[in-house]
Amino acid sequence: MENIEGLTINESEYDLENNKKGKIAVFIYTGGADPSKILNYAVNEYVGNNDYHELIDANLDNPWMRVIISDINDMKQEPFTPRKHRITNNL
Repeated sequence: MENIEGLTINESEYDLENNKKGKIAVFIYTGGADPSKILNYAVNEYVGNNDYHELIDANLDNPWMRVIISDINDMKQEPFTPRKHRITNNL
């Protein structure tokens, strides 16, 4: 299957502790078909036989988006500091 109308992916890489790269991918589907079927297909094609973590909306009221993250266990970890760790970057 080639492109699926209404299906987009946003990918980004991040550094891991082992000097490798991890990936985060956000799939968004805006088409008229069953979003679960489309996103299940896309995620399966994307990850293949590789390990991954899949995040879905906690309230289960947004079936049009999936977030896939690789190598969570190899990500840099440090104690949380509220003044330092913010989602916004005001540089």
